[in-house]
Amino acid sequence: MNELAFQRQCRRLSWSYFGYFAVLALLVPYLGFYLDALGFSSRQIGELIAISTICRVIGPPIWAAIADRVGKLVPLIRFGVLSSLVLLVILAQAHGYLAVALLLGLISLFWSAILPQLEVVTLASLGAENHRYSRIRMAGSFGFILVALVTAEILALAGTESFPLLGAVLLLPLLLAVHKLDEPKRAFQDPDAPSPEGFWQRIRRRPFVMFIASTMLLQMSFAPFYAFFALYLTQLGYAPIAVGALISLGVAAEVAMFFIAGRLVVQFTVRRLLLFCLALTSLRWLALANFADTFWWLIPIQLVHAFSFALHHSAAMRFVHRYFPSEQHSRGQAFYVSVGFAGGGALGAWIAGFLWQQGDGAEFTFTLAAIAAFIGFVVAIFIREQTTRVEQTAV
Repeated sequence: MNELAFQRQCRRLSWSYFGYFAVLALLVPYLGFYLDALGFSSRQIGELIAISTICRVIGPPIWAAIADRVGKLVPLIRFGVLSSLVLLVILAQAHGYLAVALLLGLISLFWSAILPQLEVVTLASLGAENHRYSRIRMAGSFGFILVALVTAEILALAGTESFPLLGAVLLLPLLLAVHKLDEPKRAFQDPDAPSPEGFWQRIRRRPFVMFIASTMLLQMSFAPFYAFFALYLTQLGYAPIAVGALISLGVAAEVAMFFIAGRLVVQFTVRRLLLFCLALTSLRWLALANFADTFWWLIPIQLVHAFSFALHHSAAMRFVHRYFPSEQHSRGQAFYVSVGFAGGGALGAWIAGFLWQQGDGAEFTFTLAAIAAFIGFVVAIFIREQTTRVEQTAV
């Protein structure tokens, strides 16, 4: 790839990330808001979000296997975007529980085809210029902030029932961006080749078991925030613009943390960073349970997202990278994302749906979220970081 083509590919990748996370800014914070407008109970909302999250667990391995078979990634990304767009249009016509559950599951399944393949395309395109990744990925954060800031106001004006159609409209620029992506050259690995030995033995050892358990507990604690935060603030009387601004503030704090997280994970041990983030997250949910009716409390609560997500994720990625040998990095990453993130999130959403009770159980739900994060803190104490390098050579 010559320099001109390389620069063009980088711009297209940046726009692809921008478009992907712009849509995500609608789908994640406002899905519970939309389901509430359809008349579903808190329990049903929790179940529907759990179903959607479970499909994000099973989707990535399926799409990765297909990508390895066909040897191309960009067509799979385009297919995921187009399928998600069509399904969102169909969702606008669905109102029954079973129909909505089926469509949300399918949307999550096809949506999960996009980002993992886009990450591989990006890294393969950059090659030795991989230091450019953070700048390209940053475009996604800006897309998220922009859409999160205005979505609440748009939904207030157009009606919450416009959620699926708004998602379909936001997908159009993403569809255009990924349509122009070039397929990069990458090393192809035979999918029938034997898997590296030792992976399943490694994930059963105590350091990783404690790590993945603490990650699941953290994501369980996040579930009521992801499912009900926008709805919670609206029920407390906050204006749509304030809701969007607070959601955007959390992402802005996340972006700022990503700028310095690389230095922090080198300066401090991973275990210490994980413990600090889990403890701070527990306090965050406790404050949200008790002080959400005061706007000025919500500012530091949202700023803590820099630690709850960005720093914890950076430290966790370092743990995974150090714990697994190079030939197992992708499998370790997939296990961390699907089981730790999506698995914990699905279980947490299901539980939160039972507890929320149309907002009457909000304080109790966030208090339990704080307890879940604290239990994650206790579990993380038993991660013995000095074993991670040793484990790589053990059979």
